[in-house]
Amino acid sequence: MNIDTGWRLGLIGRNGRGKSTLLNLINKGLQPVKGELRSTVPAFYFPYLPVDEKPSVLNVIKENIAPYSYWENRMKELAVSGDSRDMEEFGEILESYQNADGYEIDSMIRKEFNELGMQEELLERDFLSLSGGEQTRALIITLFLKKDSFPMIDEPTDHLDMNGRLLLGEYLSKKNGFILASHDRNFLDICTDHILSINKSDVRLNKGNYSNWKNNMLTEEEYEKRKDINLKRELRSLESAAAKNRKWSGYKEKEKSGAYDKGYIGHRSAKLMKRALHIEERISKKIEEKKKLLNNKEDERRLSIPSRLSGKEKVLSVINATLHIDEKKIFENFSMDIFKGERIALTGNNGSGKTSLIRAIKNEIKLSAGSINIPGFIRISFANQDPVWNKGLLRELLRDENTDETKFRNILGVMGAWGELFDRPLETFSRGQLKKVELCRSFLSESDILIWDEPMNYLDTESREQLEAAILKFRPTMLFTEHDKTFVDKIATGVFSISN
Repeated sequence: MNIDTGWRLGLIGRNGRGKSTLLNLINKGLQPVKGELRSTVPAFYFPYLPVDEKPSVLNVIKENIAPYSYWENRMKELAVSGDSRDMEEFGEILESYQNADGYEIDSMIRKEFNELGMQEELLERDFLSLSGGEQTRALIITLFLKKDSFPMIDEPTDHLDMNGRLLLGEYLSKKNGFILASHDRNFLDICTDHILSINKSDVRLNKGNYSNWKNNMLTEEEYEKRKDINLKRELRSLESAAAKNRKWSGYKEKEKSGAYDKGYIGHRSAKLMKRALHIEERISKKIEEKKKLLNNKEDERRLSIPSRLSGKEKVLSVINATLHIDEKKIFENFSMDIFKGERIALTGNNGSGKTSLIRAIKNEIKLSAGSINIPGFIRISFANQDPVWNKGLLRELLRDENTDETKFRNILGVMGAWGELFDRPLETFSRGQLKKVELCRSFLSESDILIWDEPMNYLDTESREQLEAAILKFRPTMLFTEHDKTFVDKIATGVFSISN
């Protein structure tokens, strides 16, 4: 296929399908074992390690665009020399500096900073003092100020809250020419105009955003389902007709033994056999046609979420909760009640205390004031933002926890992770695979409330939609934090905003 470098191209596919591998091929980090890849522009991959994280934010951004500091210092050295060779080098460096917009770069960075909704005074701060989301947005600026490079952006929303994702999406929607690998459907809808999907049996390019691609795939799937049903019906009819013609041909052959006109009977028998062979040829063509259908349809195994309680019991109360960590106020006077059947989204910007509140519910940290009440009979299943199991072999960890490996394997398989995962260490798992393992841990036994901290991180879109379908079907009681707006809009029966 051909990719236009002016497209805002979204790259999607299930965990492990090869999105990052494709980006690495384009970036020349890998070489294809067959075929070839041609590029008219050099690619620049995000995320990347900054040249130097210690200087101010402004200087970190600048030095990752071009070596401005080196050029400036070298030109100062050369300017005081009377050597003609030094003046020649000065001229070459000056030309490079001008071509890289050296005299305008500071104002260009400030303009991009404002477009990303970031306060200009942050540019003077130490880079390492910024939050993860602020660092991400600052480094993204370099992609679009670097001359003669094609940005390839791999999962930029990992450290961004919902508002940060919205701001970045709107910023990217005004740019031309990049490839963006992401699982955030709302984010893809905001900023892409083409979608490249690595599907179960092919790779496909569609014009439009994620929602356009999804509608096209669903329409195709429905058409192929109807065609599959009709082909099955035709095949049954043809197989029945072929069997009858073969049977009648056999009867006619037997009639030849006592018949007066053996030639006529033999002709009838051959005609019936020919008809049977013709029908069987049609059957073969229909079978080949059927094989081409629904090859991209993902497995339909459904996830089930066990739940214990019935009725309208209150399962958790937070009363006037206040939390200070190292004398810094995280939140104060926060209250909420959760009843059976409710699915509560806990929202707020990064650093507002969402994860800290969940840690207080788990009794890992103590509130500075207020209380958390959970009835003694309530069972809670947790899924953490950072997977608990991240080292060793799954099989051994399950054995240590006295957990049925077959049951865990089945749940993991439903979520699109199976096979060799049980035979290799967790250190080799992708982030999406580790997240699926973490979520599966919370499904193993019946609970009264699921408490999930950013469950969608690193999950592919298919797994997100699968989880949404299971939650809407089984209606577990939930408290969760999440920055995926689509997931919150579909799942939450209520939203509590936590703010400092």
